[in-house]
Amino acid sequence: MASIVQNLRPESQTLVTAKEEMTIQEALKLMIEHDFSQLPVVDDDFKLRGLVTSDSILRTVSYFKSTLDKIKVSHAINTVKTCREDDELSELLNGLKDSSAIPIVDKSGKLIAIVTNYDTTEYYRQRAEDMMLAEEIETTLRDYIESAYKNDQGEPDQEALQSAIEDITPSGNELRNKFKQAVCKYLDLAGQMPPSPNQSFIDAVFMQHLYKPITIQPIEKLTLFDYIQLFKNVWDRYQTAFNGLEWEMINKVLDEVRQIRNAIAHFREVSPNQRKQLKFCSSLLDRHRFILEEEASLSNAIAPAIDDEQLSSVIVEASPHATEGLQEEFPPIDEEIGLNESRYAPLAIWLQTQTGTHQKNLLLSFEQIEKIIDDKLPPSARQHRTWWANDSVSHTQSQQWIEVGWRVSSVNMREERVVFSLMGDRQSAYITFFNELQPKLQDIDGLTVKLANNPQGQSWICFEISSAEHPEKTWLNFAFARKSRFRLELYIDSGERERNKYVFDKLHTYKAEIESNLGEHLSWERLESRRASRVALYRENVSITNESEALMDLRNWAAKMLPQFYRAIVVHLKIATEI
Repeated sequence: MASIVQNLRPESQTLVTAKEEMTIQEALKLMIEHDFSQLPVVDDDFKLRGLVTSDSILRTVSYFKSTLDKIKVSHAINTVKTCREDDELSELLNGLKDSSAIPIVDKSGKLIAIVTNYDTTEYYRQRAEDMMLAEEIETTLRDYIESAYKNDQGEPDQEALQSAIEDITPSGNELRNKFKQAVCKYLDLAGQMPPSPNQSFIDAVFMQHLYKPITIQPIEKLTLFDYIQLFKNVWDRYQTAFNGLEWEMINKVLDEVRQIRNAIAHFREVSPNQRKQLKFCSSLLDRHRFILEEEASLSNAIAPAIDDEQLSSVIVEASPHATEGLQEEFPPIDEEIGLNESRYAPLAIWLQTQTGTHQKNLLLSFEQIEKIIDDKLPPSARQHRTWWANDSVSHTQSQQWIEVGWRVSSVNMREERVVFSLMGDRQSAYITFFNELQPKLQDIDGLTVKLANNPQGQSWICFEISSAEHPEKTWLNFAFARKSRFRLELYIDSGERERNKYVFDKLHTYKAEIESNLGEHLSWERLESRRASRVALYRENVSITNESEALMDLRNWAAKMLPQFYRAIVVHLKIATEI
């Protein structure tokens, strides 16, 4: 935050003032002409007398019940708090809580400027834009770096990337050598330098007081300085795309940006010229990236057709519950989105339906994304590439697609299109998890459990269940759901909405008995805006990205709950599906 009022004062300002002897009508005319809601009132020496505002005018006219030409400015003047240019900014902000404007005066009380709520908003808007530009440059550098270390699947090679980061991380030996040089320099200056310093003594002191284990940071936690060092090491790869620009030249630009970024981080003022430098660097990096994008992932991405029927329900095929036979594929991931959920949740659900379709790169236009979310993207999505950054901490939008196993691999801001790429490790993790779950379920005593679909890297799996008491088939699913949840579910979808809702409602009449037999509370999801319905048992705070021990525990939970869930619901399901 700026420390004094001078930093917030408008750079150029034409002061329009009123005099006490003016009529309210004259003052109001000035306010309308200049589109002001207030005017400072000054005397002949330009010393501040107060402030006349639209509110004070209305109030005065109402009280006097007279015409505007008969009331003077002095009758409607408000006393107002003033500030000096070297006052703490907090003083001005406190004053703006009670007034729409604060006059700035000199030592003698003469008016030199006026600061309004608009000025403060504009000031902080500009600072926010500075921060976004600096972040945009960091994000772009990171994209260049990760692109240089992509593997054959088009994803960042984490092992190679980590090795590159390790190369730029100061080692313990470097710090130890610097410490030795400092000690020797001190002893030399003090005239106490021995012929050959005892290295073991120096090492012992260093280890006791200065040594810290070196931690190799992941790329998302590196500083801008680190990104510049990594970019330097891969510059040969990009120099042609930058029309032969020498590293020393771009390094000067990036180093200036680093210093400006540090100023922003420490709430120091950014000059207009520094702001221009940020914009120049951001434009330079972004402009040359388009050349690379056209030659890389954009050409390999599939542009899927998105129709209204697909958006109205994410179900591609009908589920077999309460019908004969089994459709080949039916992703049971339909959800209703709560009023307080992110507007980008429909995008996550749509992307989740694409998992397992063998399409690893999906090209979407901004317009298509707006169709999916049934809402407009914010202006920043079209203005700042950082909006599309894969940030799982501070960006609501990217949290949605990352959670379901997709990431943004390329964005063309000019043509308004983005490539989402499937995280390969996520897909293989689903396959491994469900492959290891199957034997546990097939070993359940008293149940016949058969795989009903091929888990080709999808986030869900379906099993066909039967028993000696109930030989008819029942289909139950396991699925990794959004919001870090895993569920065991009865997914009701006969292909006909009315029948699905009938079966659900009938089953719901047995809710108390079913939950009592199960010993757990269930989630009863009628899904009013969807064709299907669901009865589910959730396990919270789990994800396919959990450690192996946690995933093993989840599989054990699934094997334990499946027979209990089946036996608690199968009798009532049979009754509900009889017509």
